[in-house]
Amino acid sequence: MRGELATPEDVFSWVESFTNLERGNLPFDKRSYRLDRMRRLLGMYDDPDRELSAIHVAGTKGKGSTAALIASVLRAAGHRTGLYMSPHVNSPFERISLADEAPRNELLVRLGREVKSALDALPAEGMPGHFAPTTFELYTLLALLYFRDAGCTHAVIEVGIGGRLDATNVITPRVSVITPLDLEHTDVLGDTLEKIAWEKAGIIKPGVPAFIGLQPPGTKEVFRQAGRERGSAITFLDEEIQDLSPRVDAGGTSFSVRFTGEKAEQLRLAMRGEFQAENAALAFLTLRRSMPEIPMACYREGFARTELPGRMEVRGRSPAVVLDGAHTPLAVTRLLSSFRAIFPGEAILLFGSVSGKRPREMAAILAAAFSRVIISTPGTFKESDPEQVAEIFRGFNPATFLEKDPARALRRAREESAGTRPILVTGSFYMIAEIGKLL
Repeated sequence: MRGELATPEDVFSWVESFTNLERGNLPFDKRSYRLDRMRRLLGMYDDPDRELSAIHVAGTKGKGSTAALIASVLRAAGHRTGLYMSPHVNSPFERISLADEAPRNELLVRLGREVKSALDALPAEGMPGHFAPTTFELYTLLALLYFRDAGCTHAVIEVGIGGRLDATNVITPRVSVITPLDLEHTDVLGDTLEKIAWEKAGIIKPGVPAFIGLQPPGTKEVFRQAGRERGSAITFLDEEIQDLSPRVDAGGTSFSVRFTGEKAEQLRLAMRGEFQAENAALAFLTLRRSMPEIPMACYREGFARTELPGRMEVRGRSPAVVLDGAHTPLAVTRLLSSFRAIFPGEAILLFGSVSGKRPREMAAILAAAFSRVIISTPGTFKESDPEQVAEIFRGFNPATFLEKDPARALRRAREESAGTRPILVTGSFYMIAEIGKLL
């Protein structure tokens, strides 16, 4: 991209012009996932990560929500807090934000210009690996510079893919967090939960405590071993929690939580879903044990005001349209349970999955629970095969229709709804982004 960067949109477009491994349509080469290039970039700017007290969050399900909940509580406790997440649903500013503060456009543009100028003067062969930074590496660099220059004292950093070789893994946080795992990115992370756990455990740093969410059998020993090797205390949510009683309604989620040796606390989330109560319990445990000085009032305030696009996000009425980026069997199982708690009657499913996911397993969970299923295309950012997905869903529910164009798919879903049956849009963050633009 030539010319000066004049707006945040210019900055984001420039960043997106680099190799983007999030697209998933490039041959995987482990040389693309390396930390020395990220360290080189940070070193060019006096290592901005070292000026931040960071919390590093990895996992498969709930890492974005858990990160946002932690950041919101820190902000309620009076800490200026940066939040770095991916992918975005509506705006790239969802990736790089100051908890509860408006975007600082002038700051982002200034940083974008500085980084572009430096990279323009640095040939690609001058970088480790002899190729230019990736899109995600540049987002990570800009986020850490943005947080430092905005005067943040704390930052909550969400891992992109995996953990061990993720660009964010150059930081040394005050605490590491790993949310529930599921099979994902198996071409990159491995084809078993134990292999994936090993990659996620790569964020556990020597002497840095780690808090681990509810995990499938066989993975806990992987985390224990990482803790023993690195001298890090490992705390598992399921070994600390004595009670978690969530109640989901259209306005959010209420839950009671009690940890060993503590009294029960009644809390309320703006976000909907029983799984959000689990995310909040992990965020609560992490901060409760690592920053015990934070008063309960900050948890109540932070949890009650945290909302994220694409996490059981309800748009409109008659019919209600629910957007959720669930894209693994575990995620859609939990989503369906919470969706049914709010909408127990007949409903319409609008589904779109990118290639490389597990549509057959998701269809087995979702298809029969809906009176009509509409399959569409989750945008063009990643490859997809909606015809194949429709064929799979049709095997579980004959009332499955293919509408490749998202606008026509939404129109068909509304017609099938007749204004009364709610519509659930899921299968990919890219699918809900396409539909979200139309609402």
